[in-house]
Amino acid sequence: MYKIFVIFVFIFGSLLQANTTKLEENLKKLIQDKTQQKITIDDIKDLKSDSNLKIVILKDSISKNQIPVITNKDGNMLFVLTNVFFAKDDNDTKLVAEVLQKIQMDNDKQINSASLNKLFESIPEDYVIKLQSSKKDNKKITYIVSDPMCPHCQDELRHIEDRLKDSNVYMVLVAYMGQESIKKAATILERIQNAKDTKAKVDIIQQIYSTTFKATKADEKEVKKVENITKKIADSALIKGVPFIYEYK
Repeated sequence: MYKIFVIFVFIFGSLLQANTTKLEENLKKLIQDKTQQKITIDDIKDLKSDSNLKIVILKDSISKNQIPVITNKDGNMLFVLTNVFFAKDDNDTKLVAEVLQKIQMDNDKQINSASLNKLFESIPEDYVIKLQSSKKDNKKITYIVSDPMCPHCQDELRHIEDRLKDSNVYMVLVAYMGQESIKKAATILERIQNAKDTKAKVDIIQQIYSTTFKATKADEKEVKKVENITKKIADSALIKGVPFIYEYK
């Protein structure tokens, strides 16, 4: 009985893979025929309201911009996904909002990559917290602009070990959320000077990012640094929210 079940799972998985491959091939051909453009497919997401429809994230091979579309299970029709979307299942509405928000952020980064590079390069070397990848000789650099009091930034920090497997991480602290953010960021900058390695740095950041940690006093010199960098990043108008995650090019 167990062997029959394993065979069934294998066959079912193979059919799903075949269906996905067919969808991708048909969709690429449709776009090529109609627009003469070559695209890649970044992701495919299912809609709960209708199993025949899929959200597909396309990427233009030249501009690298992402385009969200809805297609059918065969990939022989599509229409661009917009925020004018209603579904009986609220999970679908939430999924569409999340997809559109992420793509907007990613496309903005792509368009503004030269300006973002210039902004990050202008931040003083001693302000950037450099965390080395666990992968030896990894040259990839990911900047994370983060506020210690931001719940989403705190959640992102919980995945720092996974991110370090893929890239070096350069953290830039800001204080968008008031005095407590300033004190926490300044405390991190002060304490991290004595950290000997990436693990020690991560331990300090995680301790101070914790919702139970209260920063009672911070060095005035570090406070001024946090205020200046926060203003510099805000004035650039390139980073509108945190955590802001950017792969340095």
